Amino acid sequence: LDRFEGMGMTVICDDFEAVAAGQAPAAPWTVSQTNATVAVDNTRAFRGTQSVKSSTVPTVGGMPTYKRGLIGLAGAPVIPLPEQRVYGRMMFYLESSPSTNVHWTFIDGTGLVAGQDYTSTYRYGGQLPVAGGNQLMANYDTTDYYATPSRGPQTDCYRHANAIVVPVGKWSCAEWFFDGQANQMRFWLDGTELTDLQINQTGTGCVAQPATYVWQAPVFSRINVGWESYQADDARSIWIDDVVISPTQVGCPAAP
Repeated sequence: LDRFEGMGMTVICDDFEAVAAGQAPAAPWTVSQTNATVAVDNTRAFRGTQSVKSSTVPTVGGMPTYKRGLIGLAGAPVIPLPEQRVYGRMMFYLESSPSTNVHWTFIDGTGLVAGQDYTSTYRYGGQLPVAGGNQLMANYDTTDYYATPSRGPQTDCYRHANAIVVPVGKWSCAEWFFDGQANQMRFWLDGTELTDLQINQTGTGCVAQPATYVWQAPVFSRINVGWESYQADDARSIWIDDVVISPTQVGCPAAP
């Protein structure tokens, strides 16, 4: 893990080589696990010998369908984000993707909406099976609506990539940008921006709001990477390596 200052923000660069295999990633990372396990793993790595593996269990019988295996940054030295803007980059190896209509996430940023008592979340992941795999998607949700008592609006808004699927069975590079002041999101795959997934205030639709609904960004209090899914699904595993959180875009690393 390397840390240095850049434009008023502590930049995090982590290749997970300094943590023993089988252990949780070290501080400043924290792990969130529900029907999933997250640990440093030495069976697969983009560079070096280790990465972080997030694995979910299959949905069996009447077990809960929600699964969450994420590592996140919350609080110092990264949070609060200067000007509510952040770039991220990770190398990922997804073993398989859902072949049914499962909504899943591998990158998110969350926090309270300014002046409100409810959270909002910016997400990148996917949902729809299409020819060749599972289509990538930008998603916005206000999950405190589902809490007891309910807080905030029901949203669940989306914008799908145009038949661009998440790569499986190989190392790929994901980059993202969250701009909380402008309510904007951007995403790059292997160095190419997917403009289908660019958000400028709104997406293409919402489950419970008009398509013109503004994706009101949170005051980011946590940035997560890993795997999260919300419907019944098979077991999934994703490996994550060479993660960078920065105030500027750093690009994809050279092949080892």
